[in-house]
Amino acid sequence: MIEQSNINTLTVVVMEVPCCGGLLQLVKMALGKASNKIPIKKVVIGIQGEILEENWI
Repeated sequence: MIEQSNINTLTVVVMEVPCCGGLLQLVKMALGKASNKIPIKKVVIGIQGEILEENWI
C-alpha cells in the first residue's frame, strides 16, 4: 500500500497513553518492508487534546 500510494510523507498521530505506541511500530515495520523510503512525522496528542510533541523520525 505504501509503494502504490505515491505519498511523500506519513504522519502518525497517537495519544500520550501507552497503548498507542504500537501504531508507530507498525508503521516503521511497514516502511522497513517497502521499497521506497519516506519520512515519518510523529505527533503526540495529550488527553486534553493539546499537541505535546511533533518529531520527524
